[in-house]
Amino acid sequence: MPGARQRLANMQKFDKMHSVFITRSYSKHYMSSLEFYRNAYAYDIAFGDRDFASECDFLAWCLAQHGNLPSFATGHATSFLELACGPARHARELGHRGWQVLGLDMSSDMLEYAARGARQEHVTLQTLCADMCDYRLGQPVALAANMMESLSHLLTNQQIVSHLRAVGSNLLPGGIYVIEMAHPSGLWRDSLPNMWTTSHNGTEVDIVFGLQDDPYDWITQQWTVTTRLTIREPGQPERYIEEHNNHRWCQPQELAALIDLSGAFDQVWWYGDLLIPPPPLDDSEDAKRMMVVLRSKGA
Repeated sequence: MPGARQRLANMQKFDKMHSVFITRSYSKHYMSSLEFYRNAYAYDIAFGDRDFASECDFLAWCLAQHGNLPSFATGHATSFLELACGPARHARELGHRGWQVLGLDMSSDMLEYAARGARQEHVTLQTLCADMCDYRLGQPVALAANMMESLSHLLTNQQIVSHLRAVGSNLLPGGIYVIEMAHPSGLWRDSLPNMWTTSHNGTEVDIVFGLQDDPYDWITQQWTVTTRLTIREPGQPERYIEEHNNHRWCQPQELAALIDLSGAFDQVWWYGDLLIPPPPLDDSEDAKRMMVVLRSKGA
């Protein structure tokens, strides 16, 4: 379950890039309900306090450090796919840097919101409404990423393997796929509940993601996660939504086995944060999350 190592107790932060004032108690994580996605602006506020510029520096570093693109791919060496993209903040940031960028999500509402934001920023963003376990791009990309623990939406081994094979088949040979997940040490109830409040331009959003009594199925490894979203907008009545959705957080050894089973990648690197250079994935305090960097097989 979302991690104690990412917890920033009673921390206040001002994100100058997005002009968001944040009062944050615990870590934040992606949610799967389409009902939540229909409140795209509130969702973007709630999850928009991350340092997307620095995170994109890390993504570009992964490609430069570990990628092995063929010479014929020169024209597509700065192409990027953001999977389960939501508002597509990573794609839009790389678009500002001149990359060819694409966002994939199952929510047409969220993709419309992402595309509108990209247009306002004068960024060319292509969007694809599709299942991340089964999709086909018009042309493969050099770099793909699945951020904010969105892999937890895949509940079975077969879904994860299908997803990895889909990513591999849509990467250039020697391309890079980056997965962000919680640090394994934080996957339990002592990190719950996850609660935080964010605000932007007068709109305030309270989120609860995960309660200590949320049921966990030891056989399927699925957690039924409670998500509560409270939205307060100027001149509007308070809106309240509650959903219960299943998630699965893989431990490193089982994820490594599923990566091997997919047959889509020839090398894997494990890191503990999105820093340059990143710390290794270990049990030290420097490792705050689990970053998995995969290289697609060569031609």
